[in-house]
Formats: sequence, structure tokens, C-alpha cells
Amino acid sequence: QTLVGVASGSIADGLISRGWRVVTVRKTLQVLGSLLPAVFLLLATANPWASSSSSLTSSFLYVTAGAAASALTLAAVSVNHLDVCPKNAGFTFAAGNTLATIAGLISVPVSGLLLERTGSFTAVFACFAAHYVVGAALYALLAGDQDVTAEMECDLD
Repeated sequence: QTLVGVASGSIADGLISRGWRVVTVRKTLQVLGSLLPAVFLLLATANPWASSSSSLTSSFLYVTAGAAASALTLAAVSVNHLDVCPKNAGFTFAAGNTLATIAGLISVPVSGLLLERTGSFTAVFACFAAHYVVGAALYALLAGDQDVTAEMECDLD
């Protein structure tokens, strides 16, 4: 995740310097950083050798690859605050992360309940994959790249 996270910034900078619109770069990296983990989570559970040690190894590698791919979002949603509200990017980033913590608080008991009811991580990983897909779609639909301070007051002083 560290390596992909560092590389994502360079990838974004390279694409922008080649003439890509900032919003296109942000949406591309966010969608990839959400859909790739969803695919890897589903692959981790779709293993036909579910009881073998090679299955555990491949599932571990899929989950690890998905976690690494999720770091592409560091050059997307994690910096998008600077695009749309540069004067108060720190505040909007903190507010967004604080609200996002709710998902972390909910996901632990939900995943435990799903695991308890189904006896398998397939439902848990499918639920998380669906969350990734919905998040990618919403970001692709709603994300912007224009400084909103030009259109509305974003000064929180």
C-alpha cells in the first residue's frame, strides 16, 4: 500500500502534466482504487480450492493486492479537497474523515454478523466489494475539480 500510495501521486502528476484534466485524473484513480479491491475481494472468495493451503495463500495475495490497489485513492479523494476548497482543505478533509469513521464503526459488527450467519467470508467480502462499487460510482458521478470558492463562499473563518 505504501508503494502504490507513493506511486499514485507520481502517476497523477504525470497525467496532469500530459494535459489530463484534474477531475479526470481524480476520477480515474478513485474508480481504479475502488474497483480493483472489489475484484480482488471477490477473487479471494471465488477460489475453487477452498480448503487447501494454496487457496489460503492465493486468497491472502488477493486481499493484499486489493489493499495495495486501494492506495490509488490517495491521489484522488484524499487530495480532491485541495481542488474544490483550497482555503479550507484541511478542515473539509478532517470533516470528511470524521464522518467516514462511521463506516469503520459499522463495518466491524456488520461483518461479524454476516460471518456468524453465513459461516463464510464470502458474504463479508461481497458486502465490502459492493460498498467499493457504490463508492466508485458515486465519486465518478459527483466529484469535481473546480475551486468552489469562486462560486460560493468556502471560507470557514
